[in-house]
Amino acid sequence: MHLQSVDTHLVVALHALLQERSVTRAARRVGVTQPSMSHALARLRAHFDDPLLVQVGRQMTLSERARDLAPRAAEAVERLEQVFRPAERFDPRRSQRTFRLVATDNLELLVLPALTALLAAEAPRVNLRCRNIPADYADLLRRGEIDGKLGRGGPVPDGCRSTLLAAEQIVCVMRRGHPASRRPLTAARYAACEHLMVSPHGGDHGAIDHALAERGLRRRVTLTVSHFLVAPFIVSGSDLLLTVSARVAAALARRLDLVVRPCPFALEGYTLTLVWPERSEHDEGHRWLRAAIQRAVVVDSGSPAPGLRPARCDTA
Repeated sequence: MHLQSVDTHLVVALHALLQERSVTRAARRVGVTQPSMSHALARLRAHFDDPLLVQVGRQMTLSERARDLAPRAAEAVERLEQVFRPAERFDPRRSQRTFRLVATDNLELLVLPALTALLAAEAPRVNLRCRNIPADYADLLRRGEIDGKLGRGGPVPDGCRSTLLAAEQIVCVMRRGHPASRRPLTAARYAACEHLMVSPHGGDHGAIDHALAERGLRRRVTLTVSHFLVAPFIVSGSDLLLTVSARVAAALARRLDLVVRPCPFALEGYTLTLVWPERSEHDEGHRWLRAAIQRAVVVDSGSPAPGLRPARCDTA
C-alpha cells in the first residue's frame, strides 16, 4: 500500500468517527456536513472491508477492527497536526535551542566573548557549540549539521550565503624591549628579524614572503604554529616577530605588554565573514543568531558598523 493511493482526509474522518461513535457528532467535530461524513464512513468501510461502527440498540459501538484502529488513527492525526502546525515564534528568552558553529580561533576570540555576554542577557537558555573548521564545512552546512562558519572571507559555497563581519588589517607584533622596537620599523629591518608564522597547514611561506621578495628581501621563519592565539604568548617571551591581524593583536597586546606596529610595506588585508546555509535564511532563530554575531563584532571593535573600519594600532 502506497500513501499516494490513500485519501489522507479519511484519516481525520476515521479518527472523528471512532472517537465520537456518531456520524452527526463526527461531522460537527471535523466541520463538514453529515452527508459528507456518511460518504467518508462508506469509503472507510469499503477500504477496511469492515463495518467499523456497528448499531447496537440505539447506540453505535466499535467493531473489533475499529478498536484496533482507534489508537493508531489518533496517533496519525496527532502527527499530521504536528506537520502542519504553524511554526512557533522564536523567543530568545525562552528558547532552549542549540546552535552549532565552526570557526577559526581568531574569530572565536573576536566573536565569542561579546556573544556570550549577549546570550547571558538576552537568551540565557540558548546553547552554542563551536568547533574548528573542517574541510567539508560546506557540505555540513547544506546538510544542516552546522548552522554557520566564522572565518576568513572567500568564495561562498553553493547553497550558502555570507555577510561581512569585519575588514581586517595586518600589523606587526613584538615584545616590549625588542631590538626592532627602538627604531622605526622599515621593510629591511623587518626582514632582518626572526619570525613566528601562524600556519594551520604547516607551510612556511605566504603572502608576506611574496611581498618581501618583490622588494628583494627575504625573512627567516624560525617557528610556525597552527593557531593564532598561541602566537602572541610565544612572542611575549622571545625575540620573534609576529605579523598578524590587528584585532588579535589589539585583544592581547596590553595583557601581554606587546608593541604593535603598522606593517612596514603594503600588504593587502582580508575580510572576516559569517557563512550560513540558504535553508536557514528565513528561520527566526537563525536570523536572531546572525544579528547577535554582528552585534558582538560591533561591541568588540567599538565601531558603529560591523567591522568596516580598520583596527587601530598602538605605535608605542
